[in-house]
Amino acid sequence: MSTSNQRGRRVSRNNRTLRTFYMGIAAVLVFAIGFVGVFSGLGGFSREVTPVTAPMGRTADGYYYKGNPNAVVKVIEYADYQCPSCAEYDRNLAPLIDRDYVNTGKIQFIYHELPLINTHRNAQVAAEAVRCAGDQGVENFWKMHDMIYINQDQWASVSTAQNIFASYAGQLGMDRNALTTCLTNSTHTAAIEAALQVALATGVEATPTFEVNGQRVKASELDRAIRAALAAAGQ
Repeated sequence: MSTSNQRGRRVSRNNRTLRTFYMGIAAVLVFAIGFVGVFSGLGGFSREVTPVTAPMGRTADGYYYKGNPNAVVKVIEYADYQCPSCAEYDRNLAPLIDRDYVNTGKIQFIYHELPLINTHRNAQVAAEAVRCAGDQGVENFWKMHDMIYINQDQWASVSTAQNIFASYAGQLGMDRNALTTCLTNSTHTAAIEAALQVALATGVEATPTFEVNGQRVKASELDRAIRAALAAAGQ
């Protein structure tokens, strides 16, 4: 699935629309936390950034992907870096999806930012920091993506997270000064704001939400949906 045809669409940012959306987010997230139980049999959290071995790149509309760009199954994740359930997915289920489907070339996995800015004050800057890391090499997008999720508890409640994100860049072997400059200059602010508008326009109501060849599913349904899509494609 591509969101390229939707990127140009503008969604009203009036308070009533956003208030209704975020009230829905809050309600759905209470339910979404329930999928944490899916991970209970998978052991503890991984505390290391897993190297990406699959092909990587950016879609025509600017979203980062990993996996075979020509795969018959396209998976889109709509997510917020400060969302606890998104962190649970990234720490526990994502490595299994990478192992079974991304690194084997069976799917293309696309990450679509959806920062819940009314409830998560650092979600926007986190998304920008990951994009800034991507400016130093597409593989660095995914390294910073994982680093920020793994250490979510360190930065989620601080008043200013930029220095923490810069320190992550240094730990991962990136140019931390370049990342700081990127954040200071708001290099990717407009892109992340546009990603939010696209998600709103497509009717996404919770994070994380996944689309498998256009079928919208929750994290707990993701593996089954991927297998069904592959079977439908004769794979």
